[in-house]
Amino acid sequence: MREHGQFGAFPGRQGPIVPETMGGFGAGQGRAAVRNTRMPSKPRRFLGGGFARLFARTEQLSTLGKIAFGSLWLLVFAMPWEDAITISGFGTSVRLIGMVTLGLGVLAVVERGRVRRPALGHIVMALFVLLAALSYLWSLFPEGTLIEAFSYVQLFTMVWLIWELAPGVEEQMYLMRAYVFGTFVSGIDTFYLFLSHQESVYQRYAGAKLDANDLGLIMALSIPMSYYLLIQNHGKMVWVYRLHLILAGTTILLTASRGATLATVVALAIVPLTQARLGGRQRVALLLTVILLIGGIIFFVPETSWERLATMPGEFERGTFTGRTIIWKAGWEIFRAHPFVGIGANSFRVIVSRELAEPIRMGEADPAPPAHNTFLSVLVEQGVLGFAVFCGMLGALALSLRGMPPFPQRLWIVSLAVWTVGVSSLTWEMRKPTWFFFGLLMAQCGRIPQMQRDARAFARPRLNAVPNSARIMGLGISARKPGWSFFS
Repeated sequence: MREHGQFGAFPGRQGPIVPETMGGFGAGQGRAAVRNTRMPSKPRRFLGGGFARLFARTEQLSTLGKIAFGSLWLLVFAMPWEDAITISGFGTSVRLIGMVTLGLGVLAVVERGRVRRPALGHIVMALFVLLAALSYLWSLFPEGTLIEAFSYVQLFTMVWLIWELAPGVEEQMYLMRAYVFGTFVSGIDTFYLFLSHQESVYQRYAGAKLDANDLGLIMALSIPMSYYLLIQNHGKMVWVYRLHLILAGTTILLTASRGATLATVVALAIVPLTQARLGGRQRVALLLTVILLIGGIIFFVPETSWERLATMPGEFERGTFTGRTIIWKAGWEIFRAHPFVGIGANSFRVIVSRELAEPIRMGEADPAPPAHNTFLSVLVEQGVLGFAVFCGMLGALALSLRGMPPFPQRLWIVSLAVWTVGVSSLTWEMRKPTWFFFGLLMAQCGRIPQMQRDARAFARPRLNAVPNSARIMGLGISARKPGWSFFS
């Protein structure tokens, strides 16, 4: 068979199908006369490497849009190791990448001439950011509130860029890969510190200059996503995701973070929830991955990590979770004094240190303790009003999953559960991974109608094979989305 395209005969190009004569049959006889039902051969790639493939299926984006998307991909990739590289007098490298991405993203949207209609989650998220900024008017620590309000605006901008620059499922999956690949950097650095006996804190290891608890949750959030990509891919790439799962699990245990370990147990729920989707070979490969993970844990994780993790039952029964319950009680007393509008964004550290009978000092450079609970932090800083909006945002995200196909729906249900468990002992309402996951979830929900149509089309028996791009999640065909035109 040879397919003739617009400029001649090229393998894999769309065009009229001209049957060739088969041995033993004349032209137009026997099987040669039957319409070809094979999947067209893959087009030859003249540009090799991952960078060329990064933009291979972003057909909806212009050249400027593809450059902006590449900058967004780099921003997500640097997110899991953002503290590793700092610029004196400026901040982290992620901040610089974010500024470049914003400029390129705005130019790409202006060039396109329209913006996409926001989802309900964007509106509730914008309201939350607005309330955080307005809390400057009654804040007990206005300088800190002003800084955090500016940070919230930056984070919301990142969510908007994901919505505008990653409208299709292909682009969204590239961002998933960027986050997973980024965790390789912090995970490998953690292994290096362990092998060189460089503890980040006492008998705990954390690479990329990250806090051990933060790194643990960053890695735990990557596990459902990596498993999802593992199931959706084939060939050599599956070994990348298998290696990542082994690296992520071992890194979490090297951090000896109890909260991240609990979140990891929740993350592993993605496996039994998707067992029906796996074939026999995939189940054998998954079993091999588990065996390698267990081997890595036995070989690398030190006894001190197991000893710290073994204290969890005692901490639940009669412990203070390393002083966290003392901070929570003091925070609750502050909330009771300022129940409706709170004490202002980013004021918890300063105010709670005044309430503690004996201030807990985390270090000379960081004497005031954080809330160590995202929900309590929002409740105390923004009161019942801000907390209701924050919960409304989470509710909007959860409700938006109702129409999603089963496999991606289970991915996001597990991811939200991992985030909820993890942030119950961390202050993560203004951390970049939180807003990235929320933004990516809303972007995927914006594709639900197309996802449903493609999933039904993929499930129908038919003669012609489905293109490989549509085989990914049963999605991948992007249609033009409604938007607000600038120039019409």
